[in-house]
Amino acid sequence: MERHTDVMIIDTDRSRVKSLRRILTEAKPDLRIDEVTRVDGCRDAVLQKRPSLVLLHTTFPYLEEDGTGLLELIQEDFRTTRTSVILVLPMPSYLVYRSGYQEGIEILDMADDLITTDYTSDMIQNMVMTVLEQKAALEAEWEAEVQGVPEYAFVTKQV
Repeated sequence: MERHTDVMIIDTDRSRVKSLRRILTEAKPDLRIDEVTRVDGCRDAVLQKRPSLVLLHTTFPYLEEDGTGLLELIQEDFRTTRTSVILVLPMPSYLVYRSGYQEGIEILDMADDLITTDYTSDMIQNMVMTVLEQKAALEAEWEAEVQGVPEYAFVTKQV
C-alpha cells in the first residue's frame, strides 16, 4: 500500500515552493512532499494524496475572500479530517485586512498554525516536524484503540 503524502505545499509562487521543499528535505530527506502551484486539480490532489500536513499560502486563489474554499474543504471533508493546515501569511495581520476582521479570525481559527513568509529554515523545520510527530503519535493511538476493541465482547460471571 502506498503511503500518503506527508506534506503538501500549496502556493502559486514556485520559488517559495522550491525553497520550502529544500528546507523540509534538509530536515528529513525521506519526507514525501507534493507541490500544488495551480488551482485546477488542487482539490483533487488534496483528496487523492490525503496529506498529513498542508502548507497553504493565503494568496492561493482557491482561498476565497470570504474564507471558504480549500481550507474549509480540508477541515470538513471526511477523507482529510486528519490533515493539519499551516497557513503561510505574507504578514501577521494579512487575513484580517484582506477579508475583514471576523472572516479573517474565522480562517485563522480553522488552521492548526500559521507562519509568515519571513520565516527562517529553523522555524519551518521545527514547526513542520513538530506537527508531523504529533500526528504520528495520534495515529498510533488511534490504531491501538481500533485494534484493542473486540468485535464482540462477552462478559461472563465466574462461579
